[in-house]
Order: sequence, then C-alpha cells, then structure tokens
Amino acid sequence: MNTVETLKPTGGMMKHTNTISIAMPFVMAAAITYGHGAIAEPQINQADLSSSSITIYGTGFGKKDQPAPVLWAFGQDIRENGIQVAKEREISFGSPVPVGKDPSSSIWSSGTGATFSAITRTSDITHTYRANNEGWLGWPHAFGGGNTPYSDKAYISWRIKPAGDINSYRTVRISEVGGVFDSGKDPFSPGEPIQIVTPSGGEISGRIVHFDAANSLVHLEAGGLRLTDSVGAKIIGLNSRASGVLRGDEYFRSSISGKFLRSYETVNQGGTRSIFVTNRWFAVQFDSNGDELRRGFESETDTGYGVPDLSKTTNWKLLEAFIDLSGEYGSGYISMDSKDQKWFKNLYIGESKPKDAGPTISNIGWEPAGGTESVNVGLNFGEIYFDTTPQRVVLSDQGLFSMVKGNQEFQYITEWADQKIVVDLMYGELNQNGPLFIYVFDENNNVNETGFCVANCDADMSPPSKIDLGIN
Repeated sequence: MNTVETLKPTGGMMKHTNTISIAMPFVMAAAITYGHGAIAEPQINQADLSSSSITIYGTGFGKKDQPAPVLWAFGQDIRENGIQVAKEREISFGSPVPVGKDPSSSIWSSGTGATFSAITRTSDITHTYRANNEGWLGWPHAFGGGNTPYSDKAYISWRIKPAGDINSYRTVRISEVGGVFDSGKDPFSPGEPIQIVTPSGGEISGRIVHFDAANSLVHLEAGGLRLTDSVGAKIIGLNSRASGVLRGDEYFRSSISGKFLRSYETVNQGGTRSIFVTNRWFAVQFDSNGDELRRGFESETDTGYGVPDLSKTTNWKLLEAFIDLSGEYGSGYISMDSKDQKWFKNLYIGESKPKDAGPTISNIGWEPAGGTESVNVGLNFGEIYFDTTPQRVVLSDQGLFSMVKGNQEFQYITEWADQKIVVDLMYGELNQNGPLFIYVFDENNNVNETGFCVANCDADMSPPSKIDLGIN
C-alpha cells in the first residue's frame, strides 16, 4: 500500500492510502496567455508531490520532444540536453570562466571577462558569474556552439544583480581634487551621495562609485549627468566634503547602450539578431551575406526604448526573453520579474530565415558599448535556463500568476507528455512551510493563470491580527 498526497478542490491536502493515486481537480479560473492574450490551453487536475519530484497531470500540455531544456546552468548543477555534466565543479572564486571550442571542458564556446563569484541568490546555488567592466558568455555547446541547429523559437531566463544603478553610471575626468571621497565598498558599488553643480547653476544628485587617482577619473552614479553638464562642473561629496572639478570635455563615458543579451541565429551568416541593451530591445534581420534588411520594434513609431529598468534596485531580478521566429513575421519580448514586457513585432523574416540555424544565447552578461569598458559597471548573473520552446514549469508562493514576480523557481523537467509532466523539485528561496503553486507553460507560452496548489494548501500564512488589549 502506498501513501500519496492528493489535492482537494479547496486547495487543501488530504492523505489517502491506496494502491493508486487519487486526486480531485483543483478549481481553475480561466487561464491566460503570458504574452499574446489568447485563451490558454494548459489545465492541471492533479499533482503528486514527493520529497524530490512533482508529477503533474492535466490536459493541453502539448508535445515536447526533449523534456529537459537545452541548457540548465545553475551553479555547479549543469545539465545539457538532459545530461548532467561535470563542468564548473572545481572552481576558484575570482578566476575566469572557461570558454573555448572543447565542449568537454566548458559550457560556453565564446565569451570574455566573466569570472566565478560567490554571490548567489540562494544557498542552493554554488556560484554565479561576475562582470566587472566587461563580462559575457555565449554560444553554448549544448546548442552547437557557433554552429547552431535549426530552431524557430528560443526561451531564455537568467537572474541578474547589479552593483548599483548601473544604467546611470558615468566616468568623467576630474581635476583640482580636494579631500578624500567616500567611495563604495569596491570599485563598482556606489558610496557616498554627491552633488554636482553645473556651470549654469543646475544641480544634479548622485553617488560616487570610485575615484581613480592614477588616471584622474571619477566613476559616478548620476543618471542626470550629460557631457555638456560635466564641462567645468563642481562635484562635492556630501559626507566627506571632498570636492573636484569635472572635465567632461577631456573624458566622458556612459554605460548607456551596453548589452545584457544578444540572441543570434548564426555568427555571421544572417538571420534574426535580437538585442537587449540598457535602454532598448529590438531585432535586426540580415540576409545570408550579412547585410541588414530591416529592423523590428514594438510598433511603427517605436524605436525600442522603454525596456524594464533592471538597475533601479540592487536586488536579484529574473530576466526572460522569448523569441518566436516560427512564421513569416518574427516577434519577441524581454521582461523583468514576469512583468514590464517590451516587444518587437512584425519583423518580416519569411525569405531570410536560415534553414539550418536557430536563435541561441550569443551573449549574456554585460558587454559594454564600444569604448566604454572604462565605466565601472559591475553585476552578477547566473541561473541560466535556455530552451528551444517556452514550455516550462515553475513553482511559486503566489496563487495567481498575475501576482508572481521574481518569486518563482524553475523546475527541471524529466518527463513531458500532453497529459503528464514530471519535474525535479526545486524549492530555491520559496518557503517550504507555506502554500506552493505550480504553473505550466505550453509551446505558445500560455500559462494557467490560477496556480495549482501542491503543498501546504491549508496553511494560513497571513500575519497575526492586531489584538486590542483594552488598556488605556
């Protein structure tokens, strides 16, 4: 006789002793499409939870030829096309991430500047990657390296933690320095607040990041500072009272236009190139000779601006990109914490889609725009998930997907059929004693809007009520 956990319609947990698993369907609200707005197909009516896995039963999951994602790179837990590999097991923090043509020794066939870091989002992850000034990885061997196989979709997710408001970083020549600025804890993190007084009398607030005395450069977090403002402007440290004069006419660099992600189909033989920079998301279509044909944006009047501001806080963020090149017109979005989607749409690819290649991770991390490597941008990135379909399973502590943000944990898929999915259980940062809900995405990125409760469904996690003791 086996004991299995079975869900009742109210979301509570009942235990049945039987030789077969018994379950009643959880009451489901109308599911929504995460991205397209159509009625979603995935419906869950049973979930069996064990100490190491979740088995999900339902309808509309669709077919998935390879259950596992193409690449699962979560610290030392590296899996390529369903096979766990012993890469990045013996590492030294601060050492370069290996890249190269040998698929047996590295995950990535290209990259530069990225190092191993002990900064992680959760204790389950052994390490992430660090970018200081520059650090990116790309063209994973799990998807053919620089010679990608055919695919018409790509789903990419990763976590990122900026050292500061890196979209606002500036590097400027400084002279007449008096006193000692209170710089950040390292050359990439903000320190004391500053005030910049421009020659015209304007005032700009910000923070100092680092003072490079050897090169007479100051690194600032000051999004409002433009080159014209920095010619002869006075800078004052509001804590240290240190001061100096900015000489932007001699040297001025901005982090704007640095790249967080590139997704190409080929190295240089054409296809769609989707690009996420600090302030834009767009795609460019090339012919087989590498000549640009056209660009794709969200609308006819759009130019790609309005992307999520991932450096507004220094918390870990979940970034996702979904690229769909399955028709004559390509589309794709970038999102942060499952919100703030920015799209490109209606990119005509019908006559120029490569017949033997597909979109991959050609660059992930931080790639500064030409000549801005001197800007002290620092960030951590990791927990990289890549597949040729958006079909996936996530676990969250929220019962409606509209309430799910970064508080979701990807589940590693080991089996996938139209009516049954099995995943390795990954709690991550979720509270194992609180209610937990499962979400399934289909091949069109549709998701069940109402989560299916799989654990602690009767738990009351609300804070205690205020008690009036009646004491005057």
